[in-house]
Amino acid sequence: MSNNNSSSWVQRFFEEIPRSKGPVLDLACGSGRHTRLLLTAGYDVWAVDRDADSLSELEKIGANCLHIDLEEDGFKWPFASEQFAGIIVTNYLHRPLMPSILSSLADNGVLIYETFATGNENYGRPRNPD
Repeated sequence: MSNNNSSSWVQRFFEEIPRSKGPVLDLACGSGRHTRLLLTAGYDVWAVDRDADSLSELEKIGANCLHIDLEEDGFKWPFASEQFAGIIVTNYLHRPLMPSILSSLADNGVLIYETFATGNENYGRPRNPD
């Protein structure tokens, strides 16, 4: 399944997500390029972002949308009781979330994580090496 807007990394691996294990979480989904890819492929998708405007468009096409700021003070992981067949995160890194993300992944679930590497600051964001 191809989608010109979605990451080639996500395109390469998303079909490994087991459909029988529950929904897929698209964390910090932005405009929803991966939510759209997954919905088109028949997955149940939970799209999370701090931008409510982009979420309203995704809700219209069938995503379960949650308006959440993942970095606000006092943030508590809202998915502690959930298990996802897959979790997709691209172009976003907030290290304190990693244990929570992993704990919400179902047995044999698939985590697809594409983020920044050392040296990326030479080309743009993020500039902070931490």
